[in-house]
Amino acid sequence: CGSPAIEPVGDEDARVVGGRAAHLGAWPWTVMLLEVNMPVCGGAILNERVIITAAHCFEDQDPTRWTVTAGGIKQNTFEYSKRMYQIESIMMYKDYDEFSVENDIALVMLKSEIKFSNYIRPICLPSENDTLEVGTPCYLAGYGDTHGDSDRLNQVKLPIIAEDKCSQVDWYGNFFKPNSSFCAGYAQGGKDACTGDSGSPLVCRRNSEWQVHGISSWGYGCAEPKWPGIYTRVNKYLPWINHHL
Repeated sequence: CGSPAIEPVGDEDARVVGGRAAHLGAWPWTVMLLEVNMPVCGGAILNERVIITAAHCFEDQDPTRWTVTAGGIKQNTFEYSKRMYQIESIMMYKDYDEFSVENDIALVMLKSEIKFSNYIRPICLPSENDTLEVGTPCYLAGYGDTHGDSDRLNQVKLPIIAEDKCSQVDWYGNFFKPNSSFCAGYAQGGKDACTGDSGSPLVCRRNSEWQVHGISSWGYGCAEPKWPGIYTRVNKYLPWINHHL
């Protein structure tokens, strides 16, 4: 897990607002969730049958309305590497709160097994005690609004922001729940997740493998100063996740 066929991050500082186009095969675990063929959210492959994403994506939890596409970087274009999968079930975390958006995490079970390739591969999970240092450079790859061209996969580098900063009154104040989430991005704004990136994985490189540390959850606006993206803290939910793998 966590090893793409091509190196995803170049020398440049690479939602995605303020990011750049991603190359095919660079983020092979990133998938798109479609409801009645309309793109709604992102997600990440954990194994041959399980996708991790955000619970708030599923206002409608009827699995027959949903499909998953993997192995592509363009939304409405035929790509030889792309595959589509039917969904068997949607598992919302039991304590998900749609009002505070706490515990915003869900697992999607596929009807058939994914065949891995250079373009479709799983992401690694973090360890339970892994704490992200402030400033750790992590990356979001998603299909969300880029204030322009958003029909393809884009990537953006988003450093981890200190919890005490995110909970400041002029930032998110009490709406930020550090127990179950964290912030990543830039105090000055300019780069961020955006509408349509919900559920997409925030991945960080640990040694030589990429791990999913966050799930894109919510934020005020897109790339606004002092309002960075808020991400579900994946390692808090490892017992629940592993139970279903």
